[in-house]
Amino acid sequence: MDKSSAGWWPRVGPILPLVWLACHVVTVNGKGRHLADDETEDTARRLSLLGTDLQRCDRPAYMAAHPEGADRRYPSTGYSRDNYCGSMTHDQGSHYVCVELPRAVTKNGEVYSDFWTRTGQASRDTEAVTWPKPGPWCICMWAFARMLDKNPDFSEMVECEATNYWVVQNYDLAQADECRALRALCTRCSLDSDTTRRDSIRQKCRLAQKICPAKPGEADA
Repeated sequence: MDKSSAGWWPRVGPILPLVWLACHVVTVNGKGRHLADDETEDTARRLSLLGTDLQRCDRPAYMAAHPEGADRRYPSTGYSRDNYCGSMTHDQGSHYVCVELPRAVTKNGEVYSDFWTRTGQASRDTEAVTWPKPGPWCICMWAFARMLDKNPDFSEMVECEATNYWVVQNYDLAQADECRALRALCTRCSLDSDTTRRDSIRQKCRLAQKICPAKPGEADA
């Protein structure tokens, strides 16, 4: 896979700026985007970070509970627009991380998410109102790792049971930003605990806690 490849284009609504879609793809220990025993992102699509059944990144339920922020332009999320951050090799941007986009309001009373302005993808709030509004949203796992360095609180936006298992498998501990992102997810979701179904997840998280610095330029204690 080309590490500079762009992610998916929205199936509905206007084409979004390329800067939001630009996500790179990396390999894991030289194995590419699959593991041994024929388990791939296409055959094991709906597993969560915990190794349990992947839950919905439930944008429709959020909209029903917050009708004042209903998003008619982007009512659904996920590469397949089925409100799951499901894995598939066709999704070159790996939109596997379910986050709840935070809510903000412009001076004119329009609802938007300041996620887009904080990451610089929208230059101002009046532009951000045209982007996906607050609520669950599947974002690129590679972009999440890069964003987290400047916005460490973004880890608190992650919905653990709706974030895909392949985030843990595909983050490369040799890459500093991915290593830190994995450590943050492991902490956020308590992935090194006995409640995590797969031993491989627990082991990788325990290794990440040992070798990955919590912040850029910080040596692990």
